[in-house]
Amino acid sequence: MQLPSFLRPVTAFDVRDRRILFLMSIVGFVVGYGGAQMAHTLPFARETLGLTEGQMSNVFVFTRAASLLGVLFAMVADRGGRRRPLLLAFALAPLGSLLTAFAPSVPLYVASQSLVRIAVVAVAGIGLVLLAEELTPTSRGYGIGLYGLAGSLGVGTGLLLLPIAERTDGAWRILFALGGLGLLAFPMLSRFLPESRAFRKAPGISFIRALRMGLGRHYWPIAGILFFVTMFSAPAFGFVFERLINDLGWETGAARFLVIVFSGVGTIGLVAGGRMADLFGRRPTAITALILGTSGGLAFYLIDSGWALAAGIFLATLGGTMLTPALGGLRTELFPTRVRAAAGQWVSNAAILGGIAGFLIGTTIIDRFGLSQTIAVLASGLLISIPLVLILPETKGLDLVRRRGDRSRTSATSRPPEPTSTQSGPTTPQEDPNPDEALPASPPPP
Repeated sequence: MQLPSFLRPVTAFDVRDRRILFLMSIVGFVVGYGGAQMAHTLPFARETLGLTEGQMSNVFVFTRAASLLGVLFAMVADRGGRRRPLLLAFALAPLGSLLTAFAPSVPLYVASQSLVRIAVVAVAGIGLVLLAEELTPTSRGYGIGLYGLAGSLGVGTGLLLLPIAERTDGAWRILFALGGLGLLAFPMLSRFLPESRAFRKAPGISFIRALRMGLGRHYWPIAGILFFVTMFSAPAFGFVFERLINDLGWETGAARFLVIVFSGVGTIGLVAGGRMADLFGRRPTAITALILGTSGGLAFYLIDSGWALAAGIFLATLGGTMLTPALGGLRTELFPTRVRAAAGQWVSNAAILGGIAGFLIGTTIIDRFGLSQTIAVLASGLLISIPLVLILPETKGLDLVRRRGDRSRTSATSRPPEPTSTQSGPTTPQEDPNPDEALPASPPPP
């Protein structure tokens, strides 16, 4: 029996591809582990810290608001290179986890987790840019999927270690302390992580100016998609164990088993979504992912049956992971090198604001109407995301490291530039002949 084309392995990775994937997978694993611990340990930390569900939702708001500062790393990345700000952001993640392990009060807990969130956001933005600029265009989506899989393995490792949190009232701190071990990978990354081959120093340009020059037609739809997706997914993910353990009365071991098994199987979406994005395009993959993820999330919070909960976790994870390589491709391929990191970070900030909005809504109504009804209200925003995807141009196979006069590296899946036409619209932009020197940059017409 032959596997579907989008599940068959890719053999197009060259030596450089494999090296950057290995190094970035280490980054993804460490940051994935550290970034998920706040949600994993929520039922235990909340009781130790003496917080209600609504108050804990407010803690999520504060930490996500602090993570907006991740844009500072992106500004440095566009002006001086991707490598150094990425390494600094990576180091902050295990450092923040280590500080959380010893935080004696709620304010210090919030401050240390804010460092982790800043690091997670900065690594997500700059790491995706570096990876996209280094990978071969025809396998970029698949490579982004594998990078996401490494992050998921970090999250999964945290779940496997979750029984440690049950031992005593403060045992959840051990999981944060283990996150500090990620600092051991810093010397290797510092030595071997390369600078992006697409990056060239050029006169700086503010992102606001870039928006006025035409990039807004790509930025605002992507920002809107991620705003509404995260408004739903951040609270939905953050309160998974709260629903199972404290709302439905599950034992921690059973809840952990359910999440590990069915979310683990669902992470096949990272591989399948990456291949689908490379074969069929970013847009159809993103729309499929949104439908699956919304259906699964609603099923998990609205149906109490064990099998329905399992199916909900699987579909929500499948949709969410399929969306990662599709949107990851769009958010890097639609912007030129000079502002690519900043554009990606401002997109991430839109997602952060979405998460903040979701948790603020939770703070307002969750204690009054309950967790499930709150998540159902937040899901309504996802209906807006699908038409926003359709506004964007297709970018499958676009080369990010072209130079003026050099078309030899243009992917076979990309169409050659078409003559300038006055009929062009926002969904059929003209190709920028030199993405390092002109703005706005756009992919070839789909």
